[in-house]
Amino acid sequence: MKKRLLSDNELNQVLRLKQAGASWLKIQRETGVPRRIAKRAHDDWQRRQSLAELKESRRAVAAEAFREHVDSLIRLGTFLAMHLDVPAAVPTEAPNSAQVLDGLWQANVLGELQDHSLREFSGSGAERERRSITRQHQMLFQSLQDHTRGELRWEVLKEWESAWDNCRHLYNELRKEATSVMRNFLNQEQGLENKIKNGSCKGDAITQIVETLLGTIWPRIRDDKLDPHRDVFEVIAGPGGSAHVAVAGVGNSNFLTFVDRDLAEKAARLGNRVAKNLLLGESKDLIEKSLRGCISAMRRATEELADMLNPLVLRPIILRTRCELCPA
Repeated sequence: MKKRLLSDNELNQVLRLKQAGASWLKIQRETGVPRRIAKRAHDDWQRRQSLAELKESRRAVAAEAFREHVDSLIRLGTFLAMHLDVPAAVPTEAPNSAQVLDGLWQANVLGELQDHSLREFSGSGAERERRSITRQHQMLFQSLQDHTRGELRWEVLKEWESAWDNCRHLYNELRKEATSVMRNFLNQEQGLENKIKNGSCKGDAITQIVETLLGTIWPRIRDDKLDPHRDVFEVIAGPGGSAHVAVAGVGNSNFLTFVDRDLAEKAARLGNRVAKNLLLGESKDLIEKSLRGCISAMRRATEELADMLNPLVLRPIILRTRCELCPA
């Protein structure tokens, strides 16, 4: 038997009467539509309404999820552009380029970590939480690259990585050269090394001089403020006739203390001689050309990254493209 379909007028009458609280028998009397057919039409209408509301709800959820996705990608891109730079210092065990990027993704990029968040975990739980957040950032970075592939020159990031890895290698060569020059100067005066070691408060005084020397020269190279005739170290008077060796012109930079001021003067003079030898001697090209070349390459890369990861550039690209993480 063919299913009877109600006209729009009949359906509107059924809906109006039912919403007014009429029984199905009353609806049958007033509309002439059999109550079972009226009830079936009413139920079908309700199902259609529920599906329409569900679709609209899903569209709203998807739109909000996509907005959050776009915002996350832009914040991550901004974070990368702001934090990938020429390092202010080069530690003894400086991280390679891959470790630098991994370190960025371990940071609180999107503000996920509240002050109390990791305190809720302990031991392995906190570590799992960190790994989870790091992985999330890595996935978002891949998503950002997928959205912008063909639009942005991501090779520039590889250029930064290559320049930094070369810089690490050259800096280690400079450390070896500084140590060798220091050793040569120490050997010119019998017993000087032991005097400095025994006269200072630190047994590793010679290593401290070399590392502080390199740590002072590095930002001068980076900022193009290298003056081979400018002293690196100076002596500052301490209490009770003691003396400190400090970085020249830098407050609160004392790193060695001697009871004998003459010995402090010798240590500072030794460090300055090593610095001048590095800057004017055989290591000059390593500093002037090689290290500065790597620093310039990193600077060019960071400037290009800052331009291409600007939110004004990223947003329209992301809005017209898709990635695997995009909400449906």
